[in-house]
Amino acid sequence: MRALSASQYSRLSLSLSSAALVFAVAFALRLAFVLLSVPNVSGGDTLGLLQYGLELVRDQMPHMTHIPPLYLLYTGGVQSLFGEGNLLAFRLLNVLWSMALVWAVFAAAEAYFNRRVALIAAWLIALNPIFIIEAGQILTESVFLPLLIGALALHGRYARSDSPMTARQAAQVGVWLGLASLTRAVALLLPICFVAHLLWRYRRGAGRLIGALLLAYSAVVLSWTAYGVLRWGTLMIGGGGLMANFYLGTNEGWCGPQCVDERAGITEADALRNDEIYAQRAFEAILSDPLGYAARRLSELLAASLQPHNTAFFQGESLRELFMTWWRADRSLAGLGSVLGGDNFLPKLALYVFHWGALLLGLIGAALSIARGRLFGHLLPLYGTLVYFYGLHLVLMALPRYLFPTAALWLICAAALLAGRATFEKRDGQTV
Repeated sequence: MRALSASQYSRLSLSLSSAALVFAVAFALRLAFVLLSVPNVSGGDTLGLLQYGLELVRDQMPHMTHIPPLYLLYTGGVQSLFGEGNLLAFRLLNVLWSMALVWAVFAAAEAYFNRRVALIAAWLIALNPIFIIEAGQILTESVFLPLLIGALALHGRYARSDSPMTARQAAQVGVWLGLASLTRAVALLLPICFVAHLLWRYRRGAGRLIGALLLAYSAVVLSWTAYGVLRWGTLMIGGGGLMANFYLGTNEGWCGPQCVDERAGITEADALRNDEIYAQRAFEAILSDPLGYAARRLSELLAASLQPHNTAFFQGESLRELFMTWWRADRSLAGLGSVLGGDNFLPKLALYVFHWGALLLGLIGAALSIARGRLFGHLLPLYGTLVYFYGLHLVLMALPRYLFPTAALWLICAAALLAGRATFEKRDGQTV
């Protein structure tokens, strides 16, 4: 092993010190937020996740839930250790999960670009109020995002190595993807992006790697399927709710479980035919007005893309609604003053600045990396994951929360732009 020169050692020490600083700041901000803020679990999924988790670990669940099991096992296990409904324990653990996400973003940015991009990306997510607020939420994203971005980081690191990826390494990526899919079923088809990249990267030698990745992935995901068949006699892969989301994408969207069933014409007698009826109603709506459906899907996806996640954390009237009302009906300086004086204006504005800034810089960074850097092949998993989430929610219901996984990826692309032009002038496999 070649010894480092004095200049290389100095750069390495500086890089490690910079990384330590960003992780320390990220940890302090998240811990302070968790300790100083008040959790709000009303009106969301949190209470259900806590209840289902206890039922699952106590083997008291009457039927197989449509929610994938990993986060339920987590919530049930934490409550078993620290007490039922102990929100503080979850929020403190979320600080650690959030730190795992910062690490995953750092590792992914370094794998697909270089150390400089990794440090900038880590700072962007460390200071981002959207992700700081997320550290206090007891929802599946806290576990899902580190697993998802971690899988991307592992794959990028192994594929960029001077030595070819091994079957064992491909299997590790498959395990991480499987765990992510058992946290949120939305990732069930995501391995397609990784398989496509392996085919591009290794050509004829890709078969063994693809087999190892898919075998490990299937073993993880189908373990829950097998348990469901044995325990409840129910066949389900990953999770349920796909047809319901497909149906919701053809109409006014979510209005509560009972309301959605009533709108679709589902009664208690149809309990075992929910997916069939949802699919039937969805196709009826699409065929009756295909152009209207397409316009509705594009409009909803655009709105969800532009709306920052976690604005609902702040009480008061929506900043977007205040601004749109002023724009449509007023446009006066006095009316603009009422917008600026809205509830929690500055915190909400900060979310928009970080969100829109990441989208704009990320889009430019992604475009430059394709146009100049000839890095598209190496970045296929990164770009493919972005396309996957947007493409999926072009068909399924789109909400800011559902597109939230793309936020970390846009931050990596934005960091690549901020790192400078040299980032885009290196060929695949080279680092700056």
